[in-house]
Amino acid sequence: MKETTYNYYEAYWGAQRSEASLFPTCSFIAMVVCVINCALPEVEMLLTQGHCPIPIATIKIACFGLLFGLTLLYGKLDLSAFPTGMWVVAMFFLALDFPFLLIWQNKPLGDVLFSYNATFCPLIFAPAACALRGKVPERLSLQIIVLIFSICALVGSAQFIFQVPVVQTASSDGNFRIYASWWMQQGESTIRAFSIFGSALEYGNFAVIVAGIGIGMCGRPGGWIKGLPLYLLAAVCCYTTLTRVVFLELVFATFAALTFTFGRSLRRVVWQPIVGLVVGVGIAFSGLTQIASESKTLYDSGSLSVRLLQWEVFGLELLHSTRWQQLFGLGYCEADKPVIVPVKDQLRGKAAVALVDNLYLALTLHIGLVGMVIIVALLWAMWRHLRAETIKHPTPMLIGIASFWSTFLLTGMFNVEPALYGFWFLIATMFFQASGYVDWGVPWAGQLQHLSVPEQTAGAIPVKEFPLESA
Repeated sequence: MKETTYNYYEAYWGAQRSEASLFPTCSFIAMVVCVINCALPEVEMLLTQGHCPIPIATIKIACFGLLFGLTLLYGKLDLSAFPTGMWVVAMFFLALDFPFLLIWQNKPLGDVLFSYNATFCPLIFAPAACALRGKVPERLSLQIIVLIFSICALVGSAQFIFQVPVVQTASSDGNFRIYASWWMQQGESTIRAFSIFGSALEYGNFAVIVAGIGIGMCGRPGGWIKGLPLYLLAAVCCYTTLTRVVFLELVFATFAALTFTFGRSLRRVVWQPIVGLVVGVGIAFSGLTQIASESKTLYDSGSLSVRLLQWEVFGLELLHSTRWQQLFGLGYCEADKPVIVPVKDQLRGKAAVALVDNLYLALTLHIGLVGMVIIVALLWAMWRHLRAETIKHPTPMLIGIASFWSTFLLTGMFNVEPALYGFWFLIATMFFQASGYVDWGVPWAGQLQHLSVPEQTAGAIPVKEFPLESA
């Protein structure tokens, strides 16, 4: 029997191209716009001489509207790789805690809705993305991400080199404003590169994901030619943010990406978030930063000291609250970054008065100790599912997102970003293998160069059979 030899790389991307669809790709772009949510307001201001007629909230609603429209169009939610049980528990608790904050805590309806939207929105709606599993072309999506990052890197580098914002930080109609942050160093102020994001931290998070994507590309035959420069550029962009949490993220995400790409163990990096949490606790409470900082440098512990003071103040308030408030929350909310608020921010009431910069304390202040445990458990379940899918289907996109997700407990010590991680999980879900998808056998990153397929007999339906790797 004559054999026909196929190139594995072409076979893989050929299958991806067959799944290509305009509407799912548009939904992917819409979710990316929600992450880089200063991009469209910047375009608006550029086209309307400084005005921002379409608020960010409207853009976000439209993006989720597109996602739900496609969910109805495709009609089936493939939840086989989604932590459905833990998600149902979390949503049930949020539904019960909503009237508690309204009635017992006497919070205005608008404040509670604002806080839920800022913190839990993508976690609530993440299952909708399961309808798009296997329908978004990953190669095209990867090109879109790299193109967007190239623009972001260009703007961020200009901000860092020329020490000017480059983009508009406020609209003339008061509907949009970015609080660009500066780093005080030895009596001089240095702007933190924030590109077209709302903060340097958000920009750095995106750069960390791209760094992981670059490492993932190195696992493909010849991919290091593009992957290594992409990783180095992303690492430089991380430095321009002058944000120490981003530096830690880059280190942990690099380790995770290398393990996902070149590792062999089936239990790859499963406990890395716990290691990150231990490191974060050590940095916060060991006093090492006090020893390391003798001047105003990147090692200065001033911002950490402020955080510790905030934790003490709000921790004491929580300690002196009633038992019901400790269990189900005081209704305080630290809005998810980027910090983009209109000039009329006094209209937001007391929804965002708690500036805690700690995920665990912030969630406890918001929805109580019970809620904090449930939401962190949901995040852990999402991480486990994302890790498992990345091991089965280690493409650059999933490697980059999963590597970033491996830092969620570490960053939780110094920031409040469940919504951001939720958005990236939602995006990653679009690239999970659909049910019934035949595994190509081995990680596509260069382990198998050719596949042999027996020649079909005349009149038979051509079926390609690929050997499957044993567990």
